[in-house]
Amino acid sequence: MVNFNSLLRPSIALSRRRILPRTISTSVNRRVSPSAAHIPAPSDSHLRQSFDQSHSIASKGSKPSGLFLQPSLSHPSAFVPLAQRTILRASFIVDRICLPLPTIESIEQAEILFLAMVKNLDRLSDLLCGVIDLAEVVRNVHPEEVWREEANNAYEELVGFMNELNTHVGLYESLKSIHTLLPPITSSTSPALFAAHSVALPFLRDFEKSGIHLPDASREKFVQLSSEIITLGREFLQNAMQEDGRAGVKVTRDQAAELGEGFARRLFPNGSRSAGNQETTIDPTSWEARVMARQHPSSDFRAQLFKAANSSPSSHVETLNSLFRTRASLAQLVGRGSWAEVALEDKMARTPGMVMGFLENLNKHNLPIAQRDLVRLQQARKEVDGTTQVNAWDRDFLTDVIGHSMSPLPDISPFFSLGTCFIGLSRLFSSLYGVRFEVDPLEPGESWNGVQKLRVVDEEEGRIGTIYCDLFMREGKQAGAAHYTVRCSRRLDDDDAENDFVDGKALAEGVEVDRKDLEGLEVKPVKYKGRKGLYQDPVIALVCAFGRRGEGNGKEETAFLQWHEVETLFHEMGHAIHSLIGRTDYHNVAGTRCATDFVELPSILMEHFLASPSVVSMFSSHHTTGRPLPPDVLTALLEERKQFSALETSTQITMAAVDQLYHSPLALSSSSGFDTSKILSKATSDFHVIPYVPGTSPQTQFTHFFGYGATYYSYLFDKAIAARVFETQFAENPLSREKGDKFKKDLLKWGGGKEPWEMVGIVVGSDVVREGGEKAMREVGRWGIEECKRGN
Repeated sequence: MVNFNSLLRPSIALSRRRILPRTISTSVNRRVSPSAAHIPAPSDSHLRQSFDQSHSIASKGSKPSGLFLQPSLSHPSAFVPLAQRTILRASFIVDRICLPLPTIESIEQAEILFLAMVKNLDRLSDLLCGVIDLAEVVRNVHPEEVWREEANNAYEELVGFMNELNTHVGLYESLKSIHTLLPPITSSTSPALFAAHSVALPFLRDFEKSGIHLPDASREKFVQLSSEIITLGREFLQNAMQEDGRAGVKVTRDQAAELGEGFARRLFPNGSRSAGNQETTIDPTSWEARVMARQHPSSDFRAQLFKAANSSPSSHVETLNSLFRTRASLAQLVGRGSWAEVALEDKMARTPGMVMGFLENLNKHNLPIAQRDLVRLQQARKEVDGTTQVNAWDRDFLTDVIGHSMSPLPDISPFFSLGTCFIGLSRLFSSLYGVRFEVDPLEPGESWNGVQKLRVVDEEEGRIGTIYCDLFMREGKQAGAAHYTVRCSRRLDDDDAENDFVDGKALAEGVEVDRKDLEGLEVKPVKYKGRKGLYQDPVIALVCAFGRRGEGNGKEETAFLQWHEVETLFHEMGHAIHSLIGRTDYHNVAGTRCATDFVELPSILMEHFLASPSVVSMFSSHHTTGRPLPPDVLTALLEERKQFSALETSTQITMAAVDQLYHSPLALSSSSGFDTSKILSKATSDFHVIPYVPGTSPQTQFTHFFGYGATYYSYLFDKAIAARVFETQFAENPLSREKGDKFKKDLLKWGGGKEPWEMVGIVVGSDVVREGGEKAMREVGRWGIEECKRGN
C-alpha cells in the first residue's frame, strides 16, 4: 500500500526527498533544558580546526549515550526491540483517535475537537518517525554492516505497521467525521486552524489515495493496480540501468586513437598501431563510450554512439507505457481524470493546466537565450567542419570546443578547505538570520568515527537544533549528498499524552502492558526564549561523499573542495537551515515537510548567495597564504559555469512537459494513440532548439518518471522563485540582516504550516503571486531562470 508512509515523508536526500522524526512522552511533567540564548559567540576558528582535521571531537564522558542520543541504542541488537516498543506505544494513540466522538453542539466545539485529533495524529506520526527516520539514516550511512542490518530490520518492521495504518478505517473515519463538520473557510479563520488543516488534509488525501473510501470490489482493484505500479516501476528502473539492453557499438583502434594512444590502449591493451586496425565492440553506456561520445572529432561516429546509448528494446518502451497506463487507471478508480491530477492536488501547482502554463511562460523567457546559445554552437561547428547543423550528439562536443578556446581557470580548491566552508556558512547564516554554528563534542556511542557534530545557536532563542555531519567518501558509502531529518521540531507541552491510557493503565487492544515497557521513547523538551511552550529540538544528518585531497604533512589530510562540491554543501545546508528555523507546533509541517514544489526554494537560494562576491570574500582563504579568492577568478568561474545553461534549462522544460503529457488522459488512449516517442518528439519541437533524434527512446532511461511522476517541473519552479527572491531581496546586499530577517520570519519559520503562495507573494511583494492559482503560476514562469541578477 502507499500512503501513511508519505505522511512520514521521505527524507531529503538528493535525489532530495524527505522523511520524518521523533519520540513520545507519557507525561507533560518534564524536565526542561534551558535555552542557550545570548551565549557569547566563540571564535569560528574552532570550525576550521574540527572540519579540516576531519576527526570527531569527543566529550570526556564514559557512559554510552546511545546512537543519536537515543538511550536504547547502545548496541545494534536494540534496534528491533525499540521498533516493537514504538509500535506498541503507537497503538495506544491509534485507539484513542478511534474513540467515538461526543455530541457536537457548536462550530467552536468542533474546532476544539478537530485541533485535538490533529494533535494526536501528529503525535502518532512523530512517534513512528522518531525511529524510522533514525533507522533510515543508519541503514544507509553507518559504516558497520551489523548496524545497517539491524536498522533495516527495524525499518521494515515499522513499514509493515504503517502499511496497516494506510487502510485503517477507524483512523480515516474519525478524522473524516470531524473534518466534514467544519465549514470550508475554517482554515482561514486563524493561524492555528490553518496549521492543523495543513496537517489533516494530507492525511485525508493519502487515505483516499489508498482507496480506503472505495467499495470492497473497487478496493480489491485498487490493491491490484497499486501492486502492478510497484512492479512496473521496479522493472522500469532495472531496465534503465541494464547494460545489456542496448546494442554494442563497433570501434576500431584507429577511431580510439583519435583520442590518444593512451586511450586506445584502454580498449586494445594487447594491440598496437603496427598490429593493424583492430576492432572491438563496446557498451554504449560505458565510460569509454561516454568519453568518445563527447570528445571524438567525427560527428558520424558520435551519432552512432548517441543513438546506441539512447535506444532501447521495444519491451523497455512497453514497460514504461504500461506504468503510465496503470497509473492512469488507478487515478480513474479514485475519481480523478489523470495521474497528474492525483499527484498535483497537494502541490502549489494544483492542476496539470497550471503546470503547463508555468512551463509555457518559462519557455518564452528561456527560448531566446537558448537560441543565442545555439548560434554560438553553430559558429563553432562551422569552424570545425564547415557545416552549421547542431544535433544532439554535437552539443557536448561543441561546448568543449568553445571551452577549450577560453583561458583555463586555476585550481581554486586550495581556497576552500572544508573547515573554511563551514566558517562561511556560519558567517552567512549569522549575517542573515542571527544563527551560527558551534562545534559540539560527541558523547560516547553517539555516532560513528568521522562524524562531526554542530550545535546551531540563534542569537535570540538560544540553541535551536543539532547537525551531524558525515561528509567523506569511504568504502561502501553511497555517492551523492543527502539531508536527513532525524527529528523534526514540534511542540510538546500540549500533548496530553497521559490520556492515551485507560484509568492510568496501559491497555492496547484490550491487553494490559507494563508501563515500564514503554519508557525511553520520550524526547527531552526545551524552552526557547520568547516562544510559548516546550519543544523538541530538530536533529539533522548531513551526508556527503567528498574525497580527501590536500596536504597531510604526516597527519590526516585536510579536505579541499572543488567548486561543485562547495555548491553541494551550500545547497544541502539550505535544506538544513529550513529544518532548523521552521520549528512549528506540528512535526508534519515542520521545516522541509512542505509541498514538493516548494521544498527546494531555500536550498537553491543558497546557490545564489554562493555566487555573490561579498559572500565568497567573507570566507575563501588560501590554505598557505590566507588571501581570499581573487574576484576576477570568481567572475570567470561563474561565467564558465553559466555557459549554455539555457540549453540545459530547455532540456528540463521539455522533460517536465513530457512528464505532464505522459501522466495525462492520453495514457489511456489506444496503443497507437499513446506513443511516448512521438510525444517526446513533439515536445522537443515545441520547447527545445536542438531536434529530437528519430528512432531513439531516451524516455526509458529517465528514472524521474517513477520517483517524481507528474512533479518533475518542481525543481524548475523553485529555481524560478529562488532567482526572483534573490534578485528582489538580496542582490544589492547579499548580507542584509533586514532582508534576512524578513525571509526568516515570512517564510522559513513556517515550514509547511502556512500557504506557500502567500509566503512567496509576501517575500517578493506580488499580490498576483500571493493569491496563487493559474495567474500566479504563469507569473513565476514569466520571471524566468536565466540572466537573473547576480549578487554584489
